[in-house]
Amino acid sequence: MRRPSRMKFLLPIALSLAVLLTIALMGTALANPPDGHGGPGNNGPNNQAPVNNGPNNGHGGPGNSGPGNQQPVNNGPNGGSGGPGNNGPGNMQAPTPTPVPTAAPTPAPAAAHPDAPTTPSGDCIVSHAATPAQLCPVGGGLQYYFIGADGSSSIGPYLAPFSELATLYTAGASVLLYNGINPLTSKSVQVHYLPSDTKIRVSTYYPDTQYDTNKPYNFTVDGSNSVTHEAW
Repeated sequence: MRRPSRMKFLLPIALSLAVLLTIALMGTALANPPDGHGGPGNNGPNNQAPVNNGPNNGHGGPGNSGPGNQQPVNNGPNGGSGGPGNNGPGNMQAPTPTPVPTAAPTPAPAAAHPDAPTTPSGDCIVSHAATPAQLCPVGGGLQYYFIGADGSSSIGPYLAPFSELATLYTAGASVLLYNGINPLTSKSVQVHYLPSDTKIRVSTYYPDTQYDTNKPYNFTVDGSNSVTHEAW
């Protein structure tokens, strides 16, 4: 009687092993897909997405700030102050003071000359009989006298010599030398120096009468004590 061949026993065993090997290989392939991403909750290391550290300005999302490319803190320009709470000395310049314009000195109302008589002398220069103002040469200058409606007089300011006035005031508008009231007529009196003409101008008023009120009386005097009436 013939023995059964070994091949009859080995063939089923080989088939069984092949099937088991195939199943094992399929399970391995399913567990590790080619792109490196596993199933849910199973991230593989092959192609992990980089962590988002925020834009390159150095600020990440909430709770995830990365260093990035941080920019230096801006402390403001070299010559000025930075933001609030960050004021640097920089190169601050001191403010330039604004020059205050100065006018030509105006002398205070002059008192009478110490050598002037209390009443006009015989050499006074205003020859008009009804004049409310009189000027008399004293000490190189002119002594002013207030004249009343009845011809009475009261001594007034002393006006400096023309040479001194020309040195003080070389050009420009008129310079007020005296501004006051004639105590005998209650009329205003102004005396100006005129640099462009090198003259003195007297501006006052006649005493009021029943015919005239506030009638002007103006005249000029030059360096030779020559009087020129402008209004009388």
